[in-house]
This record gives sequence, structure tokens and C-alpha cells, in this order.
Amino acid sequence: MTLFEFLSVAISIVLALSAAQLLGNLREVFDSPKRYWVHALWVVHLLLVHVISSWGLWAYRDLESWNLGLFALFLVIPGLIFVCSNALVAPRHGNVASWEQHFFSVRKWFFVARGLISVVSALRSWLLLGVPMLDLWRLPSLLMLILCVVGFASTSRRVHGVIVVIGMIRLILGTGYLWFQPGVLGPSQ
Repeated sequence: MTLFEFLSVAISIVLALSAAQLLGNLREVFDSPKRYWVHALWVVHLLLVHVISSWGLWAYRDLESWNLGLFALFLVIPGLIFVCSNALVAPRHGNVASWEQHFFSVRKWFFVARGLISVVSALRSWLLLGVPMLDLWRLPSLLMLILCVVGFASTSRRVHGVIVVIGMIRLILGTGYLWFQPGVLGPSQ
């Protein structure tokens, strides 16, 4: 077992715990009387981010100079994904009467963590793989960061509907080629 394989197990555990939160609450999220389509679409978005994050990790397989600092850097993104998952589906006081109400109560936490995923991903690939910060592949990450800033600031239901739709389209189009090419760097999550 290589060091990369050993370290990727720990990263996979954090991602698995995060995905388990989302998957364990899917029935509740899509329950008709409580459902809020914006929230439900963010849950689906985050499930896709789990897949893309795991797939994109392969780009770092040839990195040879692993140390505790690099390992901690690699745990930041799964940790932020966990924070996003927890914010979306783990209400502090038990059951949720309305996912819409819950979403707007946690939206700031969610958008800060989601925006940081894009920032840390860009910094990580720049520092470790030498991908220029002004590369065209950064545009999807920049768009996600802008969407997160708007989502953090806005309380408008209509604005949040537009944000989640653009976010899903960005995720699918901006990283679609990753589905078939393991380890291709391209746009960050």
C-alpha cells in the first residue's frame, strides 16, 4: 500500500460520514409536506460534490512528499463538505417542520463552507500541482464562489432558486468531463 492509498482511506472515511448524513436524511428531505425544492437540490448538489471530490483526489496520487501539513490540507475539503452536509440535513433541535425554514436558518454556514471548498481546492491545486491561479479551469470555481457570496447575503427565495439552478448547471457542465477521466485536474469542486 502506498502512502497516498493509506492517506486516502482517512479522507474517504470523512467523506463517507458526510455522505451518510445526506443519504440518511434523503427520505426526510424529499417528504412532500416539508420539502423545499431549493434545499433538496442543494442536497443533490452536495452528493455530487462528494463523488467529484473523491474522483478528483486521484490527481494527487503521484505526490511523493507527504507530511502532516499536506495531509491536514487534504482533510480541509472533506471537512468543509461535512460542515455543508451537517448544516443542510442535521437540525439542531430534532425534526424539521419545514426544510425551507431550516435552509434559511443555516444558509450562512452552508454558503461560507461551500465557498471555502472552491477556494481551498483552487489553492491546493495551485500549491501542489502547479495549476495557475488564472487558468481557465478556475472559472467554474469562481462562479461557485460568486454564487456562495450572493447566497450568503440574500434572503430572497427567488434569488436562492436561481443560485441553486446555476450551481447545479455549473457543477454538471464544469466538471462533467471528470466522470470519465480519473485524475484529470480541470475545474475544482
